[in-house]
Amino acid sequence: MNRQENDMELKEALQNDIEIPDIVNNRMEDMYEKIRSGEVHMKRIGGGGSRKRMNRGLGIAAAAACLVIVLSGVFYANPALAKDIPILGDVFGRLQKMHESNPYPDKDKTAYSNIEKHSKPVVTEPEEEITNVAEDQGITISVTDAYCDGLDLYFTLSIRTEDAELNTADRLDLLTYEEGDPVSFWSWVTVDGKEAYTTTTLTGNKSEDGVFVSLMRIPVSYLDGGEFTEDTVVEINADAIGAHRSGEEQDSTLENFDKVDFSRLGFKTVKGSWDLKFKATMDTSQNREAEPNAENNGFIVKKVIQTPSNMHIEYYLPEEYAVRNPDVILTDTNGNRIYQEFGSRTEESETGGQIQEMVFDHSDATQFILQVIDKNAGLDENGNMIVLAEIPFGME
Repeated sequence: MNRQENDMELKEALQNDIEIPDIVNNRMEDMYEKIRSGEVHMKRIGGGGSRKRMNRGLGIAAAAACLVIVLSGVFYANPALAKDIPILGDVFGRLQKMHESNPYPDKDKTAYSNIEKHSKPVVTEPEEEITNVAEDQGITISVTDAYCDGLDLYFTLSIRTEDAELNTADRLDLLTYEEGDPVSFWSWVTVDGKEAYTTTTLTGNKSEDGVFVSLMRIPVSYLDGGEFTEDTVVEINADAIGAHRSGEEQDSTLENFDKVDFSRLGFKTVKGSWDLKFKATMDTSQNREAEPNAENNGFIVKKVIQTPSNMHIEYYLPEEYAVRNPDVILTDTNGNRIYQEFGSRTEESETGGQIQEMVFDHSDATQFILQVIDKNAGLDENGNMIVLAEIPFGME
């Protein structure tokens, strides 16, 4: 197993959630609906609400926001034409359309709109040999929009081809090869010269014949250096493109079917060289930050950062509960649920408990309730989930 494959498998394993029994999972959803309708109220276990200060050294670093849209001077003489470029058209318009037709979208519509809203076109420096557009083998790959809020970097990935066979694909994956290794692997990115990973593979999903687009994401926790710099430089390198169709894994007649890397090669692979480079610049004006230090039953919501794309929460778990890996439900005070996307970091605190950082969908609300659920304790005598803590907090 080569280094990239080992790194990616480790990353995928770390991202896997602990499986919750169906009966508990379903009960959590039922309970949430009843709470929202006001039919039932949460049952607390011990402890009253209070506010508590923790060691300041346990807090996460203050986030800086960065924002950029990168356009190639080769194709666009006027940055104002970014939304009407003939090669791709309005990339975000395509993403929104694809989002609306996807029953399981990766981002909420508001986040897409906010990322688009805060993007501004810039032109790459003319002396740069590598820009945000690369073409080889009749395939053009480009990055037209990039947005970063200091905690996440998003960028559009667009692939254009007139190859009739490639146009039958549902998606096109960017691949790479190590020198001397015949087995392909998914491409990755570098941020300021250090390896980094996106939350999904570098992939273009079909928008229409000849056009494949995706919104890629790099969380700050996926960076080797641990932070975005004031002028973050992102580079992408691809040696091949794998074309994939739904159901291909059952088609043993495909040329690549028996190859060990079939899941990456797909039904057709085109080798070439595509190198891209773009830069992002810091802007903190759109971030909202608060340190509520709101506490209930020993659980503490320490720090909250709202960005145009996401909501980030740092909270403390007491030592006796950390090993039980409790779940959380976040709602605003109107009962609207804000869904968790993933947990970005967990570390041991000086008090023996844990500090966890969690990433949620975007929300414009200012008042919230974080409910901590003991998913391993089953249900109480009334068939309700056990609530370890219910923590109201605000962004003031």
